[in-house]
Amino acid sequence: MQHSQVKNIMALPEAQTTLSNWSKTGHSPCYHIAARDVADIQEALAVARAQQLTVIPHGAGHSYTDAALNTGGIVLDLTPMNRILAWDAGQGIMRVEPGVTLRDMLRASWKDGWWPFATPSTPEVTIGGCVAMNVMGKNAWKDGAFGDHVLALDVLLASGETMTLTPQGDAQLFRAFVGGVGLLGVITAITMQLQRLPSGRVTIQRRAAASLAGIFTLFSELRQESDFIEAWLDGFAEGGQLGRGHVTAATMTHTAGKPQFRFPSPGLRDQLAVSFTRRFGGLYRPLFLTSIPIANHIKYWQGRWEGRKPQQRSLLPYTYYSPAAFAGYHVMLPQGVETFQAFVSGQQAQTDFADVLRYSQQHGYTPIWCIIKQHRRDPSLLSYQLDGFSLELNYPRTARRSRGGKTLEDVLRQMIEMVVAAGGRFYLAKDHFMTAEQYRRSIGAETVDTFLDLKRRYDPEAVFQSDLFQRLFQPAPQQQGG
Repeated sequence: MQHSQVKNIMALPEAQTTLSNWSKTGHSPCYHIAARDVADIQEALAVARAQQLTVIPHGAGHSYTDAALNTGGIVLDLTPMNRILAWDAGQGIMRVEPGVTLRDMLRASWKDGWWPFATPSTPEVTIGGCVAMNVMGKNAWKDGAFGDHVLALDVLLASGETMTLTPQGDAQLFRAFVGGVGLLGVITAITMQLQRLPSGRVTIQRRAAASLAGIFTLFSELRQESDFIEAWLDGFAEGGQLGRGHVTAATMTHTAGKPQFRFPSPGLRDQLAVSFTRRFGGLYRPLFLTSIPIANHIKYWQGRWEGRKPQQRSLLPYTYYSPAAFAGYHVMLPQGVETFQAFVSGQQAQTDFADVLRYSQQHGYTPIWCIIKQHRRDPSLLSYQLDGFSLELNYPRTARRSRGGKTLEDVLRQMIEMVVAAGGRFYLAKDHFMTAEQYRRSIGAETVDTFLDLKRRYDPEAVFQSDLFQRLFQPAPQQQGG
């Protein structure tokens, strides 16, 4: 970023842009500023004040929702801040700038046999974004969320003051920054604790279940001896087979002697696969949605045929979807997807998930991809996780209406209400339909008020805002007189 561009941002038409979220469910006209260092961030904040604009930090743009959209305001691109500041290969502690991606981190740590405790399904996300959204993975019930393994955060507040936050020294503000969706300030550096790898491979076991009840039985049986676990469901199965699918459990493979680690870079095969998908995938698009029920049927029976036979696989392709898979996602679903991810307690999960799936099917909207994960509560202030399970449902965006006249948005909004009424929560990186009133009931009015009190203390002018902030983080409603 050239400093002259920042100072004259309002005079430069090229500074105006439109950003979309990753799932293409929303877009936002805004001013874009790329920051290389803390001085650039401070200058951007000065511009925002002078022009009476709000600011939201932005990473690699993998959020599905309005968390990093800021209509009419400034989106502060932190991807140029991508230096690894320190790496202690003996203790597995790494300090990075917020624009460093998980792939960057792994290139440095993998050769020494270290791996992040929590990771989503793509390595292209930034570490700053992982902290801001407090991401989790297939081991959330065991190792928690990303923020559980952050040792320190360097942050820049709206005042321009810099602070180093730790879980021990500034516990309340630290817990609010983790999962705080960028609304309290800018994270300028992250110190992470990684975990030692026994090898670069996992032993995988897949077991099929003929119903949702069977899925939860398998979770109970397999998780005790596993490092990772998740379930895939056939969203088209109904009646007695509702929620059928298979559970995949994986355990870190131990090897004799010192394991060898080589981090693979995307090769010619990956490049050709992505190029082929982008070039020719559109030819299959008209058949894609109609073929999913058949593909799900085959996938379910494939899980049954595999039975209890364990397989070994490299940890990296087991954890991360291939570049071609992400390319195919955008080619096959050019209008994007709507994602619903509900978190409920363990005691209610089977009943609540069955109710949600039935409601969706009854109104003519069938999820094309369904995943269940297990979780534990984490200490972040805005924790979305409960001691229980999450159900993620993905739907192709559509403007059609069901026979009853309901749109997909209508159905998803009612499903949200069903979960909130049952005491469930939602992941802010994958929700953009919940209302402020529902969010208060879901996470607790006291929690929201505590977060807003911290925001008034550390950002009294409300410089840091986003479309998500406008939607969910409203002041407590005025009490009506009696």
